[in-house]
Amino acid sequence: MTFHSLSDVSPASRHWSICVRVARMWDYCGTRDGQPPIHVDLVLVDEKGNHIYAEIPGNEATKFKQLVEEQKVYCFKKFLVVPSKASYKPFPAKYMIRFTPWTTVVHTEDIHPEFPMYVYKLMPFSELPSRVGAQDFFVDVIGQIVGVSQLAHVRMPTNTTDTPKRVIALRDNRNTEMKIVLWGQRAVEFEAQLVYDNGQNSPVIGIFVGLLMKSYNNDETLSGGSACRWYLNEDIPEIDDCFERLGDDFPKIQWISNGAEKFAVKRNRGDLPHKSVDELRNMDPWETENTDFLCTVTITKVMPEQPWWFQSCSKCHRSATSYGSEFRCSAGCVSTKAYPKFRLFLEGTDGTGAAEFVFFNRVAQQLVGKSVMALLRSSGLPREIAAVVSQKYTLAVSVTQKSLSQRNISFQVNGIETFLGRQNSIPHDTRAPAVMPVATPSGSSRDHALTLSTKDNSVDTIPELPIVAEKEIKKTSASRVPLRHLLKRKATDGFVGVESSTEFTPNDASSDGTALLPITLPMHKDKNLEVESTNEQKRNKDKNLEVQSKTLKSVACAPLLTLHLAQHCSPPSSSAEELTVVSPSSADDPTPPKKSSAEELTLVSPTSADDPTPPKKSKMDNTVVSPSDTGKSRRRPVAANKEN
Repeated sequence: MTFHSLSDVSPASRHWSICVRVARMWDYCGTRDGQPPIHVDLVLVDEKGNHIYAEIPGNEATKFKQLVEEQKVYCFKKFLVVPSKASYKPFPAKYMIRFTPWTTVVHTEDIHPEFPMYVYKLMPFSELPSRVGAQDFFVDVIGQIVGVSQLAHVRMPTNTTDTPKRVIALRDNRNTEMKIVLWGQRAVEFEAQLVYDNGQNSPVIGIFVGLLMKSYNNDETLSGGSACRWYLNEDIPEIDDCFERLGDDFPKIQWISNGAEKFAVKRNRGDLPHKSVDELRNMDPWETENTDFLCTVTITKVMPEQPWWFQSCSKCHRSATSYGSEFRCSAGCVSTKAYPKFRLFLEGTDGTGAAEFVFFNRVAQQLVGKSVMALLRSSGLPREIAAVVSQKYTLAVSVTQKSLSQRNISFQVNGIETFLGRQNSIPHDTRAPAVMPVATPSGSSRDHALTLSTKDNSVDTIPELPIVAEKEIKKTSASRVPLRHLLKRKATDGFVGVESSTEFTPNDASSDGTALLPITLPMHKDKNLEVESTNEQKRNKDKNLEVQSKTLKSVACAPLLTLHLAQHCSPPSSSAEELTVVSPSSADDPTPPKKSSAEELTLVSPTSADDPTPPKKSKMDNTVVSPSDTGKSRRRPVAANKEN
């Protein structure tokens, strides 16, 4: 049967048939291991050495994981070829393969003995600093193992459980050392004792693939998660070259520190003091700057005026702005590279008050469940972020640095301690004074805002999408009310009597330019009191009202309001519920506000996420190793990493 080469497959057709080896296969589970995979990733290589990245959707993972195993050869049909994703690629590529429920899998053992087994693209240690913080594709390195650590279990700030961790020291042919930190299941699978024992009698050379370059507390290391694999002392040409250069003089492998004290939380979160929002807001930020507290809140809204991501400096992680084809760090860092990261501004409350909570990078990713690169594909505010509203959490928080210079204190979330689920109602601030109900124009986005419950003042009802995307309504003075804020009374209430002067002065205008008139509420009149008025007096009053109406229209440009003066004034209504105030969304704009929704919210970024700066090309090309490339070796391979 004839198969297509991987170099030929493209979205131009859907009738491809390929015969490939699964060089690598791993589960992507988000921020933590042990969860159902979001998708399963594969690196495929054909007989000619062409390679491509493939992805199995999470809802099809169980089916295909029973049919496909790493390092075996299969024939695949009925799959899609799509543009490659923007982040976490095994290597730079234009296209990728996506499995469908109809994809066929046929295992074959009738293959050429030279069918390639490994795919990697080695990057020199000298180029690794430029990859700090980069998430577009993984890096692969080679070196001699000179140190290994024991397995440690640490509590990261973004996790609520301990995470396995192991450190490996690697040295290149220029005697430059680089540390690799393995996390989760990969840290458990690495046979440190076996590697140490072999390293006492002969060198151990390893190729590590699927790594990311990261910086933590100004310590730059390679990080290996579920995508990481290693090939130790295998019959691979680059490993053979390293053995020839070393000869018999080589450093023995040493036990090194696992660095748990740098990555672990300094204090058990269970011992942190639990504070209410009101207590947090009344703290002195200068006295509590470096102190963590626990606080249980329900998320009430996403701050619409703040973008949910920013460009982060690859070295110091501060914000950066675009400067031509490069970036300039706001902290004056020498780095010229930046990458998108989360910065979520959310409002939370516990009934004692409301405060702003800021979620950065990994904590935000744990909250949302997806990476920032994945959400940048969607337009407007992603639904995954909007969905956190009405969710309840216990958070480990500390005062933000900007709180030192402003009165309104905000808090940075350092970790999510407990997830308490979606709430049917959110706590209402019981300290807030009662306010008069305000009606908003029909059809405005305020319809989605939180509304005051008339049955129980202790809770607020949950809206369908409680994200406020318009300006708050301005509060007006109690003694001087803009005319356009007055409502027509109900027909049963009678008419309002207005006493006004025939002259208009500048003092009769509010701060926003609206004309104001002193309003005198009608007095209760005795039924036996007769009001005598001549026809001349009536005509004078009618003329005064007409002059005043023209003056208001020309000076304040306010909507024309015709005032009717009753000859006999009715007593004012004593029921506060019968008084309705209609207010536009903005006191400066009499026109009704545009309808807003989470889907219509557009966030402007410094650079386009759809056109990322192309990564620096490595000095070494992609390498595919087949059995024919390997020769006899004077060493025995160290046991490779286990299968999941």
